[in-house]
Amino acid sequence: MDKIFQKICDLYPHYRINTKIKKKIFYIVFALFKSFINGPIKLNFGNFFFYSYPQRKNYSRSLLSKVNLHDEREINFFIKNIDDNSVFIDCGANQGFYTIPIAASNKNCKIIAFEPSVQEMEYLNQNISLNNIKNIETSYLGIGDKEGSFKFKNDNLEKNSTKGGLIIEDENETNEIKMIDVTTLDKFINNRKLDITSDTKLFIKIDLEGYDINAIYGSKDVIKNYFSVFLVEFSKMAVASEIYSKNEFNNFLKENELSILDTSGKHLTLDNIHSMLDNLKGNHQVCGNFIVVKENLVKNLNF
Repeated sequence: MDKIFQKICDLYPHYRINTKIKKKIFYIVFALFKSFINGPIKLNFGNFFFYSYPQRKNYSRSLLSKVNLHDEREINFFIKNIDDNSVFIDCGANQGFYTIPIAASNKNCKIIAFEPSVQEMEYLNQNISLNNIKNIETSYLGIGDKEGSFKFKNDNLEKNSTKGGLIIEDENETNEIKMIDVTTLDKFINNRKLDITSDTKLFIKIDLEGYDINAIYGSKDVIKNYFSVFLVEFSKMAVASEIYSKNEFNNFLKENELSILDTSGKHLTLDNIHSMLDNLKGNHQVCGNFIVVKENLVKNLNF
């Protein structure tokens, strides 16, 4: 059955399924087949390919069923702004939902993908090999506000999870736990002595299942010394973190002359973000991805 469905995907590649009617028809076909296919199924997005695993109820599966790329507006923002002299840093790369399309759009920029989950790293490396991409460096390190070893729960061991994994601070937590090494972006960039000059633009995507703010706190030198643009996921989990304080983060933004914008370039306040989180309905946990950047750099960005 896998071969039959792969043949369907080859005949009708994802980049050609570009209308609502076509997507609806494809979804119906997938719904008929989904119980009988295991994957991976190779999807063609035009300038890159991506493996989908139909039996895993996560982003990989919905790439197949919904046809669209996840966070397409955010990915396009990076593609419009990243040039040959840029470095893209993917903190929480998962299977490469950002890394692969960005690498395919610019084969000369430097890409560093952090993913501490062994399982997700395996899928990421498969997608890198599938596309024969040479400008991606991968690392099992976690990214946070301090160096050390931390407990890590790999939630993707559960088939229904959409998460890569969680850093756990509960000392009593023992289920499916391993220790991972965590560093800060400041330490990583300083220690690696990357070929970064005053002309280098750093674009940093952060999706760390609630530890996003921690990663920004660990990037003070990066913010101070480089042209750096962060894309941060704001979630209920992030603001519920013990390290997070709205007033403290607001002060951090002011002290470092940072602004928050959406992907259209509209300025937002932290109050706006918290209001969005408060208005989330049902089981929704994330209100969106937002750009955090020094105000004097905003004029240099393409929206």
